[in-house]
Amino acid sequence: MKERNPYCLLAFAIVLIWALWNYNVSLKLLAGIYDVLLPFVIGGCMAFIVNVLMKKLEQYWRIIFKQSVVSRFERPVCLLLSLAIIIGFLAFFVLTIVPELHASMKMLVKMLPPALAKLNIYLQQKAQELSFSADELAVVQAQAKEVYQTMLNYLQNNKRLLLEQTFLATASLVEVLANCVIGFVVAIYCLLEKHRLVRNFKWVIFAFCSKERAAYILHVLQTAEQIFRGFVGGQLVVALLLGVMYFVSMKLCSFPYATVISLLVAVLSLIPILGTLISALIGCFLILVAAPEKIWYFIILYIVLQRIEADLLYPKIVGKAVGLSELWVLAAVTIGASLGGVAGMIVCVPLFSVLYALLAEKVKRLLAEKNLSNL
Repeated sequence: MKERNPYCLLAFAIVLIWALWNYNVSLKLLAGIYDVLLPFVIGGCMAFIVNVLMKKLEQYWRIIFKQSVVSRFERPVCLLLSLAIIIGFLAFFVLTIVPELHASMKMLVKMLPPALAKLNIYLQQKAQELSFSADELAVVQAQAKEVYQTMLNYLQNNKRLLLEQTFLATASLVEVLANCVIGFVVAIYCLLEKHRLVRNFKWVIFAFCSKERAAYILHVLQTAEQIFRGFVGGQLVVALLLGVMYFVSMKLCSFPYATVISLLVAVLSLIPILGTLISALIGCFLILVAAPEKIWYFIILYIVLQRIEADLLYPKIVGKAVGLSELWVLAAVTIGASLGGVAGMIVCVPLFSVLYALLAEKVKRLLAEKNLSNL
């Protein structure tokens, strides 16, 4: 085995000690590196997700065309088809949801004045039933006006702060859009040149590592790629089943906006916790505008179906796709949520699966060396 260079180890130790001693500078440096690499990370994630569909299309392309002349157009055509399918679905989603939300907002604006008038009459009747005196009602009205005036004064006194916050939010949105555009370009390049990039990466690994270590690194990366691909596929299957369950249940219960809400739930279920919350709020809003008497039934239905998805569908389907049992999936989701929020939940399940698979291989190899494979 090749001996380690002591000067390299000494230099690494010096850099590590300096980084720990000047941790503020190190954190700023890491933040700067993160900002620079973020578009490429986004592009890599986009390429990985699109490649799941692109691989399927490439398989069908080889079966249909085999060794014909058009086989050389396999990669660009399959990439265009994959992008067309994904963009078409997103466009269908937006064109289905946005008009319904706009119509609901218009209906709400029309319903608001008579609803407020009814609320005022209801409150007056309740006040008479509870035998409130005129002085007590005057105090309540004065307090309501005071709260309104306080809110108005706050908005007027903090106009500059609100404008600054709006400007910062706009700048952040522009930065996010720019990173997404750069990431999209990076993803296209990676998908068109994926075989060349993989080959170059293998050359680098074998050039700087021993054969055994290089083979193990490639094995780990291949295992991670298979598990992450299974995770994405499992997530899509769960989202599809959840959307179907909502559509069938809402149709059977005669809820309005069954198609819109089920589609919304299916798409947003890909975002753990936050997606569920957003779909619940929008669904409640649509039901409240169209059929307010059914709002509590919808909330009960929503809670029941979400429990089925969280306790049965997700652990069973996603766990099977990534090779984890239901218990380990729930543990990964819980730990990921506590460590990294939504992003932690998304990453932790396939990451746990990779570690679990590598640990299982190591354990089997050690047991085989000790002739204990039959345990």
